[in-house]
Amino acid sequence: MSNPNAVLWTCSLVGWLGLCFKLRDLRQAPHNPLRRAVCIMLALASMSMFSAAPASIAFINRTTGTSNLAALFVYAIIVAFSASARVTLAYWLHPLDRARGAARRWTVAYAILIAVLIALFAAGEAPIERRVDFDTYYSSTVFIREFILLYLIALAVADIALMGLCWKWAALAGRPWLRRGLKLNAVGASCGLTFSLAKLVAVIARWYGTDWDGLSTHVAPLFAAPATVCMAIGLVLPSRGQHLTHMRTRVSRRGAYRALYPLWSALRQATPAIVPTGRIPRGNFELRLVRRLAEINDGRLALRSSVDPQVKDLAMRLGREAGLSGSELRAVVEAARIKAAVEDKAQHIKFPPDTATDDPQGGADGIGELAWLVEVSRAFANSPVVRDVLIQLRKAREEGSLNPTRKE
Repeated sequence: MSNPNAVLWTCSLVGWLGLCFKLRDLRQAPHNPLRRAVCIMLALASMSMFSAAPASIAFINRTTGTSNLAALFVYAIIVAFSASARVTLAYWLHPLDRARGAARRWTVAYAILIAVLIALFAAGEAPIERRVDFDTYYSSTVFIREFILLYLIALAVADIALMGLCWKWAALAGRPWLRRGLKLNAVGASCGLTFSLAKLVAVIARWYGTDWDGLSTHVAPLFAAPATVCMAIGLVLPSRGQHLTHMRTRVSRRGAYRALYPLWSALRQATPAIVPTGRIPRGNFELRLVRRLAEINDGRLALRSSVDPQVKDLAMRLGREAGLSGSELRAVVEAARIKAAVEDKAQHIKFPPDTATDDPQGGADGIGELAWLVEVSRAFANSPVVRDVLIQLRKAREEGSLNPTRKE
């Protein structure tokens, strides 16, 4: 990482933002132990990222006046995070009464582990400040070695448990956003496990006189940041992901409203009566969208007497020659029929009723109708096939091979 401080602090910020979202959920159910455990888990993960930055380590050491005290502070937070992960798993796995007992046992066990870490650090000697390579530099120092091993093993065990459970539940989850959140949590736990294993391998290599310090100082940090980000997002997605779906739907529908404009504008000019005089409040977007769809359909209906039955076959032939098929071809045919009808109406050209000209596409539901008319509108505005249909239609009429049935 070219700037480890910026990377770690940014990841910490992502974690704090995730915590803010989860605190909103906790506020709705302040006595829910699972939500409390998740909030604690996010807070500890974010705090560990912030404190692990070299600049933060230097600040802690300088402020306390003790070389490498930041290592104890960061590792204790990481072990506390491991405890919070085990507590969260307890509430996920067991009924409430049983989960509370398991949560208490895990909390006591990890509290004892943190106390042991403090004792080991106090008993050992680490006089030279090491902001980046503390683990490998002191890998053979008595008591400090055990201190390092304990925190790495505690983190690895918690990540293995979290990763296994999340992958298992992701395969069974019915709700899409829950499934995505579980998968992200599993990825985050996998990154955390890789972080621990890389550091463990580097430490053990030092015992045998091999310098694999790069695994600890360069490789492991690459996985620490994604671990926090993935877990923060993964824990938020199940409760907040539906808002993203609604937002995407709103953006999509507004885009569809704009895409309908070329077709609606042409029909409005050809048949002004389709547009009511009453104005819709600008804030009521859904009503404006419904009205635009209704006005387009009214305009298509008003143009039925101006639809040349021969346009359909011509558009179908040119569309197939252009390589179109399926709904794209049908949209081009419908767009050509409407565009020719608009021109014929302007010239007061009419045709006898033809029931075969009604287009059945779009489905009965509003979503299907919207998607279909958007496709028609885009073809109406941009399709070269539609332009070729109009050109050939005019040419054929001038040559007399195609004649309107009746002209007023």
